[in-house]
Amino acid sequence: MASISSTSGKLVIQKYGGTSVGSIDRIKHVAAHIADTVRRGEQVVAVISAMGDQTDDLLAMAHAISKTPPRRELDMLLTAGERIAMALVTIALNEIGQKAVSLTGSQSGIITDTVHGNARISRVGPHRIEENLKLGNVVIVAGFQGVSAESKEITTLGRGGSDLSAIALAATLKARTCQLYKDVDGVCSADPRVVTSPLVHKTLTWDTMTQMAWAGASVLHPRGAHLAQKFSIPIEIRSSFNLNLPGTLVSGSEKMESYAVQAITQRSKMALIKGTLPTQSRSLLDDLRAWLWQQGESSQIQSLAVSKTGIEFFLSVPQAMAQIVAQRLVVSSSSQAAPQVEECAIISIIGSGFWQSPETMIDIGKVVREPQFIDVKNNAITIAVNNDVADTIVKELHRTLIA
Repeated sequence: MASISSTSGKLVIQKYGGTSVGSIDRIKHVAAHIADTVRRGEQVVAVISAMGDQTDDLLAMAHAISKTPPRRELDMLLTAGERIAMALVTIALNEIGQKAVSLTGSQSGIITDTVHGNARISRVGPHRIEENLKLGNVVIVAGFQGVSAESKEITTLGRGGSDLSAIALAATLKARTCQLYKDVDGVCSADPRVVTSPLVHKTLTWDTMTQMAWAGASVLHPRGAHLAQKFSIPIEIRSSFNLNLPGTLVSGSEKMESYAVQAITQRSKMALIKGTLPTQSRSLLDDLRAWLWQQGESSQIQSLAVSKTGIEFFLSVPQAMAQIVAQRLVVSSSSQAAPQVEECAIISIIGSGFWQSPETMIDIGKVVREPQFIDVKNNAITIAVNNDVADTIVKELHRTLIA
């Protein structure tokens, strides 16, 4: 990511999610907001998601034809949603007198590896974006997509990948900020569908946001959060419905030796898989991680311990994948017992300084009586619990540790 725009000091990257462009009226509203940003003296590159639930609708059509549609063809199908939305936003901008040009992910220079459905960005060569900015155009980019330099195929970055597109462009173009417009007022301290009136953070550090995203906070793509932290990109998570609300600013680092609980996340309908592998079969775990990545997943709980009987492991995966994962961990011609699969929800307490705060674990122990698994890191405590008590535990933990 080496390219630098000569006008980067006044360049803003904006990303509008499906809710923001869910109707023609919403598209006109977004176009007016982009034009207002330009009138304030900024240059704008706007990354656009597919309208409303269009991606889900396209997926449903594909699965109505085939239970296992080819991943290449899914990428060809799903990227159409963003191309439709970007063209409509561009038409709306030109209609109100603001010059604008739309570019697909590949036209924008987003180069990826060859993995269909969950491609990694290798580099960005935004020459056409820079040329259009110099001509005074707003550049509208189709999110969620790129092109593989090796295979020359269209690829997608995984669900929610428009965040990743926007942050990668912000890093490459040295943008002043990256504004992500979503269907929330900012980053909440817990899921508002579970905890009534959670806190809306005015600021968060990159590290905390990254931990929250990987732990299941859907407000930001986890790989996007990691990329923002890696390249020190200020992120503003703002409301699609009130575009002028300041939202949450994500930037900076934790204060030295600080202790704080910032958020509690929850992932339901998960499974905890535990068992023992022969020591010589450790490659099965490595192969499993690679396979999960290709499916757009990663194991939030990954615990390994070498003992006299082999490699004892705990892994978490969505329930829908649990049996497939368990089967992949069975060694043929072995006396190994089949891995155990337990349904669960995974709760994560996100913050900092937990190793310096033994009283936190005491407070947690008063709420979580019988965890299926618990892992303590300095910036995250991860707990597996029964699904039927998860909401109650999240509410009580939020009341005890945050509210």
